[in-house]
Amino acid sequence: MKQVDIAGKNYVLTDLDEMSKRQAWVEARISFEFFLLEYKGMNLLVLEAKDGIHYSPRNLRLIAQRIYSIYQMPAVFLLSNLSNTERNRLIDQDVYFIVSGKYFFLPNLLINSRDTKIIQGDLLTPAAQWVILSYLQGIISNNQTADEIAAISPYKYTYITLAMRLLESHKLCSIEIDSKRCKHLVFDEDKAALFERAKPCMLHPIRERIYCDDIVNYSLYKFSGITALAHYTALNPEEMQTIAISASEWRGLDKASFIGLNPYEGKFCVEIWKYEPVGSNNKFVDKLSLALSLQDDIDPRVNKEVEQLIENIW
Repeated sequence: MKQVDIAGKNYVLTDLDEMSKRQAWVEARISFEFFLLEYKGMNLLVLEAKDGIHYSPRNLRLIAQRIYSIYQMPAVFLLSNLSNTERNRLIDQDVYFIVSGKYFFLPNLLINSRDTKIIQGDLLTPAAQWVILSYLQGIISNNQTADEIAAISPYKYTYITLAMRLLESHKLCSIEIDSKRCKHLVFDEDKAALFERAKPCMLHPIRERIYCDDIVNYSLYKFSGITALAHYTALNPEEMQTIAISASEWRGLDKASFIGLNPYEGKFCVEIWKYEPVGSNNKFVDKLSLALSLQDDIDPRVNKEVEQLIENIW
């Protein structure tokens, strides 16, 4: 009988029966041991890689998606150990995991079992960054509930509550619970000051840049990069146009609509973003995300316009 320690409490892992296991594809059956776990009313399918088998966070995410489509249960990976960097990469990919006796990331919370406090990583998760940038730019209001935020966000309720906990652990907000047990996100600080305090733990929005010669219906996407900066400021636009697409949307797109896709050059630059740009009614990415995406630009003209862009927000 196999057990795992989650926040100081032992949970029994039950072997998945052979008939159920045969529903999975062959590679999965060869690579993983399958277990069932009931945790706080949730049924989870726990996968433990066999000795010597290793998958990247991206591949684990793809495996988890396929597992859910088969079993209609979240997949959780049982791991022996993780570095902080590996842990953050798994969280960034929305991969659930357990490191017995240490910490775990599950559909409803992220806990370091050594002190039962939420893990405070070096960086925010994509959902947490979306939440704080939405507040700073007036998309969500102060004192809104997790349900209200989830209703207008690209993230499910569980990710919003996790984001709220993470923001609170960074001392960027507080969480208040009302008489109906609803969680409210509360900010007490001036927005300009809050942005400056939050910047060190904010993600760089861009995961990667790729290029192409043409895009079918490119107007469906938000403009970003210098294209967006030229729209918001007095900077002259470049001939190459830049668009932003969230990583989750990019995975589902037909790449044939991006003509001449390559990693080097083209008439269009396609930025794959770690989170959905804030706001849905604008043809351009939100100003604060744009500023974060250009923070490493070495052109002094760009830096000057970015500074002015931020100042004009407040």
